[in-house]
Amino acid sequence: MTETVTPSSLWQGTPHPTSRWTVEQLSALAKEGRDPLYVSTATVLRTPRVNATNWTMPPKPVAFELPRLAITRDGRRAKIITPAGATQWLEIVRGR
Repeated sequence: MTETVTPSSLWQGTPHPTSRWTVEQLSALAKEGRDPLYVSTATVLRTPRVNATNWTMPPKPVAFELPRLAITRDGRRAKIITPAGATQWLEIVRGR
């Protein structure tokens, strides 16, 4: 019997050897009819649950560059593809 384990998080994916996107992101881009070389991107900061190097200190945010599919007309939300291949709407936060 073969079992397939799905990612436990939308932020985990299978690296692709020749692309900056994960295998799941490439599949989602193909379904959307988008070219992976020319798709717009968004940078998302995510904070891990624990600091792997020093557990006594709070974890630092990690930047993820993700394919961006759309932005709302008011410019407040963006539709991105997570490393697991799921599409998700996120709030846009601009630095000051």
